[in-house]
Amino acid sequence: MKKLGKGDKLDKYRSHLVDGLDLKPDELEMLAKYRKAHGLLCLGFGRNQVLATLEKEYELSQPQLYAIVRESIALYGSIEEVDKKGQRVVSHENYKLLANLARKNGDIGAAIRAQENADKLLGLFEAEKTVIDPKAFLIPVAISFSTDPAVLRAQEATEDVEFEEMGEGNDAY
Repeated sequence: MKKLGKGDKLDKYRSHLVDGLDLKPDELEMLAKYRKAHGLLCLGFGRNQVLATLEKEYELSQPQLYAIVRESIALYGSIEEVDKKGQRVVSHENYKLLANLARKNGDIGAAIRAQENADKLLGLFEAEKTVIDPKAFLIPVAISFSTDPAVLRAQEATEDVEFEEMGEGNDAY
């Protein structure tokens, strides 16, 4: 794994997990703590339950326990976000199934409602986000005005404009 910029203390663990980089014995012990915390979170334990379990097993201080849980989430990912996305997909599939069953039974109103609910879960009714920032157009530009005709003549004299001669053989239209 190639590092970009300044890394953090979890980079060595990421390199171990992705590339198989060897770790020191104390780093392997820390990785086991991260795995334990992540495993408990995956089983559905709340953060307080994970902290209590780790405290009994490893006899660490509260700040160390909080750091282990926080860093395990940074290393392996947030279970809550993954679970929420998974539930959204399952609900979407259920609504699609209900829409198909209602359509098959001839209940078009129920089929439409189920299909709309499925589409809402996918965010199909949400407005598209604009890429252009309208505040960028509000930046003031300095414009200089002069009533002196000599300034205008000086500008006309310094501008070189080249024109291309258009002959009969050079028709651009």
